[in-house]
Amino acid sequence: MSVVAVAGGLGDMGRLITTALVEIGKYEVYVISRRVPNKVEPLQSPITGAQYSPVIQSDYSSEAELAKTLEEYKIHTIICTFALDFQAASDSQVTLIRASERASTVKRFIPSEFNVDYDLPDSVLPYPDKRFHIIGRRELEKTSLEFTYIYPGMFMDYFAMPNLETHLRELCIVIDNTHRVAYVPGDGEAKMAMTYTKDVARYTALALEMQAWPLVLTTTASTLTTNQLVALVEKNLGQLIEVTYESIETLEKHENKVLPRNIPLADHFPEGLEQVKALAADLGASIALGAYDFDTLKDATSLVDEFKDKTEPPMSIERLLEQAFKGKK
Repeated sequence: MSVVAVAGGLGDMGRLITTALVEIGKYEVYVISRRVPNKVEPLQSPITGAQYSPVIQSDYSSEAELAKTLEEYKIHTIICTFALDFQAASDSQVTLIRASERASTVKRFIPSEFNVDYDLPDSVLPYPDKRFHIIGRRELEKTSLEFTYIYPGMFMDYFAMPNLETHLRELCIVIDNTHRVAYVPGDGEAKMAMTYTKDVARYTALALEMQAWPLVLTTTASTLTTNQLVALVEKNLGQLIEVTYESIETLEKHENKVLPRNIPLADHFPEGLEQVKALAADLGASIALGAYDFDTLKDATSLVDEFKDKTEPPMSIERLLEQAFKGKK
C-alpha cells in the first residue's frame, strides 16, 4: 500500500480520479488544493485504520515548502490534474514536479495530460496550449521520478451532452445535439479515439497497480470516424443531422462556424465566444489531421487490455449514446 496525492483533486477530472482511488481501497488518498472546502469529509486510512482529513492546502509558491509537505504526509505517488490552459497552472505543475524530485518519499508522478500526444507537431496538433504540457514533460525528463502519460483521446461525454450527467463543463464538439447540426472537420474520415471520463479516472487509478509504467498508457474504449459518429448520433436521436464539412484550412485560420448551442455556453468561458470558437477550431483541425488516431501510436500500452480480467469493461460510445438519449428523442 502507498500514499497518493491528487493535485487539483477538487476539480473536474481530479475529483473523479480521487473518488476512483478511494473506491479501490488500497491507498491513503490526499487532495492537494489551493483552497480547503468549508466541509471536508474524513476518510479512513487502509494503511493505519485511522480517520484523516484528505485535503492538503498549498499555493505552489515554494518548491522547498511543498517538498517538505510531501515528505510530511509520506506521499509516494502524485497525479496532477490541473487544467493546463494558462501560465500560472503550468508554473504550479513545474513547482510540483521539482518538489516531488526533492521529496525523499515521492517515487511516481502522472502529469496533467489526459488527451493525446502533446509532442506532436503543429502540422498534426495545432493546439497552442500544448506548450504548457510540453514544459511539464521536459521538466519530468530531468528527474529520477517514474512517470507516464495517459491518453484517453476525446472525452466521449461531449457527444452525449446535454443529456449526460458529467463533471465536464458543457461544450459542443463537432455535433450540436440540441439543434441537430454538425460541423464536421475535413472529410469526416479521420479516426477519433475516445473514453468516458469516469473510465479515464478508473483506469488511471488502476494504473498504480502496475509494477512498472511504460511511457504511454491509453484508456481508449471506442474509435470512430466523425462521419460514423454523426450517423450514430442520428440513430439515437431518431432524426437526421444537418452536416456541414469544414476544411482544415478554414479551421486552422479560425474561420469556422460556431455551433448554435455553443453561443450561450460561451458565457461560461473566461474569453467568451472567441475562446469557444478557437477551441472548437483547434480540436476539429487536430481530429482531421489525425492527432486522435491512436492506431498510429507506437509503444503504447492499453490499460483496457491490461486490466480486462480485473475490472468491468469501459463504456462504449454506442452504449453511452443509447443511455443518454433513450426516451428523450
